[in-house]
Amino acid sequence: MSSKLIVAALQRNMQKALKQGKLNEAGEILTRLKQEDPLSRSTRGFELEYYLQTDRLVDAESLASQLHRMFPDSARILFLCGKLAYRLKHYAQAEAHFRESYRLHPNPLTQLWLGKTFTQTGEWDQAEATLLAVRDHYQAAHLDLGWLYERKGDWKTALAEYEAYLQLYPHDEFALQQQMRLKAKMLEPQELVEEVEHLAELGEAAPDSVFPEYIRTLFETGETERARNEAQQRMDLLEPRLGIQLAWVCYQAHAYDLACTLFLKFLERNVSNFKYLSALEAAGSKCHRLEEIVQCYRRLAGQNPKLHGRMKALLRRVQSRMR
Repeated sequence: MSSKLIVAALQRNMQKALKQGKLNEAGEILTRLKQEDPLSRSTRGFELEYYLQTDRLVDAESLASQLHRMFPDSARILFLCGKLAYRLKHYAQAEAHFRESYRLHPNPLTQLWLGKTFTQTGEWDQAEATLLAVRDHYQAAHLDLGWLYERKGDWKTALAEYEAYLQLYPHDEFALQQQMRLKAKMLEPQELVEEVEHLAELGEAAPDSVFPEYIRTLFETGETERARNEAQQRMDLLEPRLGIQLAWVCYQAHAYDLACTLFLKFLERNVSNFKYLSALEAAGSKCHRLEEIVQCYRRLAGQNPKLHGRMKALLRRVQSRMR
């Protein structure tokens, strides 16, 4: 088989592996591609996409900067750079990349990501128009519209979008959780507490998707001790996305010790999230756990060298307190 045919076959297999989330297989194919066709735009793009899917954001950031300079006219490279910037919560940069990618190659998927970005930057009219325009192409836009309407405080319309998606995909776990969480949010505080108490009487725990909202309600209605006890009992059982939601609930309720524990638990997947790190450090400062955070930063600094600077700043704060 000729070299060109081998490369073409590897590219097809790589695309398929990434689409199906077979990341071990994708890593092996990428190794072959880098041997057969190391410098091409296609191979480098696959490498960046692989880093994004495997959460190697530091490697992705370094590569994206290089590829943006090398291939400024590649809609695909710009799109991937936009996705990276979005993951890093650099939304203005993400918007610029997506806009340029769309200018070079109009594509509904790029529009979808532009709509998501507009939601994050608070450009809600643009977000709504953009997401509505692609809803027929990408049904996942229902979920993004649901989150947009939640941000706007239009819970009824948000719920309608989640339910429209569930009509298409009735067993989608994320959509079911969003629906259940929002329904809990729409209840009066006492109704939500009574609903959870009724489940407890039946020997059932509150669903994971409802639990952070339940804890928020307990804090807001003055049942602080109960909120703390229930959060402590459940915190090790929640999957990361809901555990992080609970961390923010505790942080906003000034339960800084619980927030710090939860933020630390999920730190490894948030080492590039500036807002997350700042909240962790603020909570750690309140409950005198900065040295513990420094130790965690030291362990994870290989994943994000920027942690070295944060670690030094925290050490100075610890030393100043000891004087």
